[in-house]
Amino acid sequence: MKQIAEPRSIVHAEIFNDRVPTGVKGLDELIEGGLPRGSLTILAGSPGSGKTIASAQFLHHGATECGENGVYVSFSERKDVFIKNMEKFGLDFAEFERRGVFKFLDFATTRETGISSTLHALLKEAFSIKAKRLVVDSFSAMALAFEKKIDARVVLHTFEKLMRQAACTTLLLVEVPTGSLNLGLGFEEFVADGLILFETIEDETGIKKRAIIRKMRGTNHNHNYRNIIISDKGISLTPYIT
Repeated sequence: MKQIAEPRSIVHAEIFNDRVPTGVKGLDELIEGGLPRGSLTILAGSPGSGKTIASAQFLHHGATECGENGVYVSFSERKDVFIKNMEKFGLDFAEFERRGVFKFLDFATTRETGISSTLHALLKEAFSIKAKRLVVDSFSAMALAFEKKIDARVVLHTFEKLMRQAACTTLLLVEVPTGSLNLGLGFEEFVADGLILFETIEDETGIKKRAIIRKMRGTNHNHNYRNIIISDKGISLTPYIT
């Protein structure tokens, strides 16, 4: 696989010394004010657990409250579907796109032969708008383009290094089948700086959603579960009630 060249204009950034607020109510207080700037955090969860909404709020908050441009990279969902769905939560990404502070990249048809050019295109678009926030949805879908697990790991390591150097904080979405204990290809959590898990569980009272911070380097993070609440205002985390 071709190596991805590092852009010469990248400025190295110290990780962990600066915090990036997520825009998800109830999350930042669990991780000392936000994600470490330039870090790569996995947001893993089962279908319908709220990963896409949370990552969209992360980008929206960056554009509206922090003056940080963002990119949403999709290996599974179309742009028109994403924009329409997020409008239900008051997140107007169409307007952000018109203003040039947001880009949606659709790589749903990527195959292994095109993964290198795809990543080059991703980096080019991210640097063109000086993006400081990035969402990849999802690494699980992206990994299908690789025949060998080692190739996916090399790409993830390279990608993580480039985003760290650019001080671009990244959320990497990973699909976890309902009831499964396995996370992606099995190596993502070792490469990433953080791991946030969204779970969907079922008991005698019905279906519940909960979140927990499994890992966050350089952070004295909370170790308890939180309820995931999804409303017309988006997603929030509240104290866990069994």
